[in-house]
Amino acid sequence: AQASAQASTEYVISITNAAFQQPFSGYFVAVHNSDAPPLYVLGEAASEELAILAEDGNPMPLVQAYNASEGVRETFAFTDGAPYFAGDTASIAVDVNENYPYVSLATMAINTNDCFMGLNGVKVFNTFKRVINLPGLDSGTEANNELCTHIPGPACLPDSGNLRANETSEGLVHVHRGFIGINEGNDDLTPAELGASGQPLSSAGYTWLNPMARVVIKVIKKMN
Repeated sequence: AQASAQASTEYVISITNAAFQQPFSGYFVAVHNSDAPPLYVLGEAASEELAILAEDGNPMPLVQAYNASEGVRETFAFTDGAPYFAGDTASIAVDVNENYPYVSLATMAINTNDCFMGLNGVKVFNTFKRVINLPGLDSGTEANNELCTHIPGPACLPDSGNLRANETSEGLVHVHRGFIGINEGNDDLTPAELGASGQPLSSAGYTWLNPMARVVIKVIKKMN
């Protein structure tokens, strides 16, 4: 990461969860320029650090990776108030300037195998106000088996496991297909694979229609 003494502008990025029964994890945040690596490329494999966020809700590996990358002014995890349930808003302050005009951020939908949402190098500098609706994306690093042994969120009991199921994963970042309810009516699941209610996780309970999140970017003040 690189520091900059250039005059900067403070912005607040407010992300509102618009997905019922799909709480969001804490956020990975980075301020950077075009020398930094992209958070993801649609149709290509996710990085291991993004996979960890998308599967576990842990932003720290991405923070560490960006901290060691060229073109990064600052990077951090924002977890105040996490997890963020439907209707909750996380408001994150960032400082950008002409040399570091972009922001990337990401969060996991934690009642899924590997769904995430992200800003992928969005230009914030010289923006007064901007609204962006984010779809749910699939990191392609874990099969969507919809079993609580592989899901970290509150739809599942805390001790259910959150194992990885990457042997049959899709292998590329793509738009998430939603929560299908593939285990509904299956009487052969183990207790750990069932939801906290003692039943298989259902599509009616946990799917969504995009957008999953609404992002509002607003300038706060210019600093010398």
